[in-house]
Amino acid sequence: MRRVWLLIALLGAGGCWSTDTPAAKSPAPAAPAPAAATRSSPSAAHPDEGAAPHAHDEKTAHAREEAGRPPHDEAAAAPPHTHDEAAAPVVPLSTIERENIGLRTEPVARRAVEEIRRFPGVIKPHPDRVAVVTSRTAGRVVNIHSGIGARVGKGQDLIEVQSVEVEKLELELIQAESRYRIERSKLEFDLAQAENKLRLAQADADRNRLLVEKGIGARKELIAAENQLQAVHNEIEGARRHLELLADSWRNETAGLVRQLTILGLPRAAVERVRREKSITLLHIPAPLGGVIVERPVSLGQIIDPATTLFRISDDSVMIAEGEAFEDLLPVLRLGQRVRLTVTAFPRQVFEGTLSFIHPVVDPQKRTVHVWAQLPNPAHQLKQDMFAELNVVVAGGPPVLAAPVDAVIAAEGEEFVFVERDGGFARVQIATGARNDRLIEVKRGLQAGDRVVTDGKRQVYTKLLTMRSGGAALGGHTH
Repeated sequence: MRRVWLLIALLGAGGCWSTDTPAAKSPAPAAPAPAAATRSSPSAAHPDEGAAPHAHDEKTAHAREEAGRPPHDEAAAAPPHTHDEAAAPVVPLSTIERENIGLRTEPVARRAVEEIRRFPGVIKPHPDRVAVVTSRTAGRVVNIHSGIGARVGKGQDLIEVQSVEVEKLELELIQAESRYRIERSKLEFDLAQAENKLRLAQADADRNRLLVEKGIGARKELIAAENQLQAVHNEIEGARRHLELLADSWRNETAGLVRQLTILGLPRAAVERVRREKSITLLHIPAPLGGVIVERPVSLGQIIDPATTLFRISDDSVMIAEGEAFEDLLPVLRLGQRVRLTVTAFPRQVFEGTLSFIHPVVDPQKRTVHVWAQLPNPAHQLKQDMFAELNVVVAGGPPVLAAPVDAVIAAEGEEFVFVERDGGFARVQIATGARNDRLIEVKRGLQAGDRVVTDGKRQVYTKLLTMRSGGAALGGHTH
């Protein structure tokens, strides 16, 4: 009997030792117990002895808890690390780092988030601000003053053309001027002679009248003298009339020649120079409007005619954006609505204009309507055929707490921003509402006056991820 109790004690001690083995931490810690039960039947007669290993495990777990070491199964059940917004680290950035990444912040404020409709478009020159330069007469190109891409002002000399028709008219004008001067000189000489004869005839008539009055002279001599005086008067009147007719004829002839020259493109100043200097000039073709030369298909020495395009000039101080709006947008589109436009070349710049044209016919294939937005382009940044995105403001909205849409980052299944805090920038998760091309409504997470990062937010986010992973901080450069 004493041996039996001794064997039971040894088996109990073996169970306690088994808890320190790795097998005790496995999901089946009771595996050794059945093996012990097969060695001796008395163990089956005392079930309370079989519970000793479990009790010892509880004591061991309790001891580990007291020592600050959680049991394996409790550690496995602990939740993974989650980001706590309140405890989020502030990302520090030095002045140099801010300059290198071009960091920019904007305030959060109560503003109206306008309702917009967005569709793609293409930049085109305004149809009323494009000019095709041609010659009004046939000729040969002898000089070109401007090339493609040159900016010219209205009236600036573009090209010189030698024209047979222009030269012929100029010669006729010079000859008409010469003939007029010669004939006028002859008539003026005749008029001067007649005026001299008038003085003699007047003196002769006065003398004969005096003699008749004194009864000395014959009346027939007085009558002859008076007739001669009248003839001289008629001669003078005829000379003056001839001068007037000559002047009228000259004015009509020269006016016709000048008109023909101006119709062919010769400026008035050039015509006056021809008349003054008596020299043949070339046909100088000026720019009909100011702008940039986009085409110049002619070359020196080329023979041209009125159908030849010499230049194409576009006034790009005002451009249009052509777009295609689906017909279901027609109820909300109105002429004069504000349009905000962006292009790939200048992604951070917004060009503003107005909706200036809505085509009256719907495209039967695409079910779209052709629209134009007119945009001022004083810096000449918008170029022909650029792709653009049109945002037409169709309605306003009530003032709400809004942040710049450029400040929002969508990552990790959330939307968040980086808010300027003392010493750096903190990641703040936000709940958003309505948005347009510029603003986004913030329903939760921010307050009015908070400054959020717009330019450089991706670099700040990269540094935050680096800080979380324990890597090196963001260096002096970010690109």
